[in-house]
Amino acid sequence: MALLSLPLVALMGFSAPQAGGRLHAATRPVVMSVANTLTAWQPGTLAKLVEGLGLQPKTYAADLGFDSFSIDGMSGAILSYEAPGKSNVAWCSALSMSDGASNARCSITAWCGPLSDVPHLIASASASNGGINLFIDFRPRADCAYNPSGEYEEPASREAFAMSGNRKDFASAFYTDEMLAWRASLLALEGAVHTPLSAEGMAAQCASPLYLDLQLPMTDASAAAAANACEKACSTWLGWMQSSTEMKRDLPAGAKQTQVYARDTKVKANLYGVMLGKYTAAYGEAGKGLAAADAGPLDEAYVGGGS
Repeated sequence: MALLSLPLVALMGFSAPQAGGRLHAATRPVVMSVANTLTAWQPGTLAKLVEGLGLQPKTYAADLGFDSFSIDGMSGAILSYEAPGKSNVAWCSALSMSDGASNARCSITAWCGPLSDVPHLIASASASNGGINLFIDFRPRADCAYNPSGEYEEPASREAFAMSGNRKDFASAFYTDEMLAWRASLLALEGAVHTPLSAEGMAAQCASPLYLDLQLPMTDASAAAAANACEKACSTWLGWMQSSTEMKRDLPAGAKQTQVYARDTKVKANLYGVMLGKYTAAYGEAGKGLAAADAGPLDEAYVGGGS
């Protein structure tokens, strides 16, 4: 992956020599740039996903020219994968772009196939305009009618009963008290400002109760916290995926799989529109191609995840 790095002598823990002198051990620890901190979490995390789920490389992003690219002074690359069959990953994208200093974007996005109802994953950290953004969500596979308050009236219709049942089901399996406490700890980070969604926005983006869109100050501590949060999100999702059978999250063939697949297709199209708006706002015309390469094919069947 083409990313800019610190000078070799700094990475080796040495300071530059004085005139006529020799390299000597640095007198203080090497401090990584914010951009490098925000991208350093991804390679190791991605390797665990590849190994743990048997992800197979795809050429989709490369075919669009985004296996190696440069935008706004940042060098970057997108790696894409699938894992058909039992592993049930219809699409996985790993985007990383950095100028090696104070501008970067790094994310892992994964869409599950309809063989289980494990939530989809998005974990993203970026730095620009003097701040850091942390964006995390685990998107549910059924309509739950979540709202920002987390408070719901007693169901009075068949549809409302179904949504209430979905909320209870996902809360017991994925959106647990432990995960909600983890989210709360991120909201409490120093200088954190959260941008919540409205009820309509949550429905449009298929957002979960773990939805997080944080703005953080441009500090080393914030960069490290954002990177650690992305790592935690991915490891949590990997655990869910690997234990889907034990958790009784596998879906039987037939109407249930078809229903989940149809909903996923609509959700993915909606979220591509959100991503397109975000990337074009940040990178102009170049954002269109970046969004297409990162989002992947809108038809899940392209990568065999639906089979």
